[in-house]
Amino acid sequence: MNNFSYELDSARAILKTYHQVYDTPDNQKRILKTKSQSPQKNKDLEEELTFLQEKYSVLQNELSKRDEKIIKLNRQLVDRSNDMQRLQEDFENAIYQLTK
Repeated sequence: MNNFSYELDSARAILKTYHQVYDTPDNQKRILKTKSQSPQKNKDLEEELTFLQEKYSVLQNELSKRDEKIIKLNRQLVDRSNDMQRLQEDFENAIYQLTK
């Protein structure tokens, strides 16, 4: 019986706190104010979303250009490395033929 009394008191305290928090006139005014500001806030959020989408598109294009540049530079590096290797082999062959 003692546990039941404790649970009942706890339930009353929770219900009282709930009513204090959610059933006050200030809270209802705040809810109404939030609802009335909602269209403007939605408009602001839509503008911000549009701006962020445009910025994302620009950044995506920049990233694509950088990737292309990196690929081009990598090809140049490979080509120059191959050229250096051929020159090294030609130099070694020239040295070998001169020593014969």
